[in-house]
Amino acid sequence: MEKKEFLERLARALAGQVSQAVIEENLRYYDSYLSEEMAKGKTIHQVLEELGDPRLIAKSIIDANGGENPMAGVYEDAGRSFDDDRRTIYQEEEEEARKRFRSYRIQGFWAMILLVAILCLVLLLVGTIIGGIFLLIRPLLLPLLVCWLVYWMIRGPRSRG
Repeated sequence: MEKKEFLERLARALAGQVSQAVIEENLRYYDSYLSEEMAKGKTIHQVLEELGDPRLIAKSIIDANGGENPMAGVYEDAGRSFDDDRRTIYQEEEEEARKRFRSYRIQGFWAMILLVAILCLVLLLVGTIIGGIFLLIRPLLLPLLVCWLVYWMIRGPRSRG
């Protein structure tokens, strides 16, 4: 977010909640504050990160001014209500969030290739685990086999029938 966008969001959040004089006073304050901090060597992103969300700042300003709504009732300007403006702000923020987080759909041939690759990896993992188990019991297998063979020879073959 840049300085201009921060100030616009702050103004939109304050619109209809406090008087125009309060809005202008706060916009001037934050404009000069941002300029002063940047003159001290901070980047705009550092300063905006320290300040936080302009809607939270607006909430503090509204609370500090008693939450007065200078346009009591339904605020309408050229056919748009204040609620429409508020919805537009949230829609813009949702669009920004969607731009940051994208999802991809894999269909058809590539989905099959991905499925086969995952299946191969699972089989490789299972084979590695079973192989590891055999490596662990390998020293015991030969003595057990010899014992079984001796037992079988002593006992002798049994005839069925």
